[in-house]
Amino acid sequence: LSLNLTSFTCADIVGASPLDLIISEYVEGTGNNKYIELYNAGPSTKNLGDYQLRLFANGSATPTMTNALSGSLAPGGTVVYRNVLATAYTGPASVLTGVNWNGNDAIMLYNNSTSQVVDIFGRIGDDPGTAWTSGANTTVDRTLRRKPAVLSGVQVNPTGTGPGAFTTLGSQW
Repeated sequence: LSLNLTSFTCADIVGASPLDLIISEYVEGTGNNKYIELYNAGPSTKNLGDYQLRLFANGSATPTMTNALSGSLAPGGTVVYRNVLATAYTGPASVLTGVNWNGNDAIMLYNNSTSQVVDIFGRIGDDPGTAWTSGANTTVDRTLRRKPAVLSGVQVNPTGTGPGAFTTLGSQW
């Protein structure tokens, strides 16, 4: 398990900034070491109360766990959410019950005020078995960081089934 939970900086972003939040880091470690980092690359502070983090476990097409977020996130800022029993990262992090995935569960960041999907990690409605894979990337027992050139979240659920259905795994992580 490689656990860094580093933040992006504005210098890491190429081109125009996205207008919304993105999932910038995903950690699926051994035991309960589960974390997710959100990054605000937009030009204004985001009210996190407008957002939900939704977990889609075991191939479910509907959320199995939904967590309302709270607080605010300044431009260029990050926030980390963790499993209640996670111990690998000792930096500032908030506990969310929905941070309870394994390598084959999908995660969605949803904006309640606009009723829009902001970002998707994985493929909702698909259980790939143990993990999604793309080349050397896998979603089990890994820390995955978004490539700095990624300017916005995945707003449309990828297509397909099985380990390769998470089509943005290789291109964005």
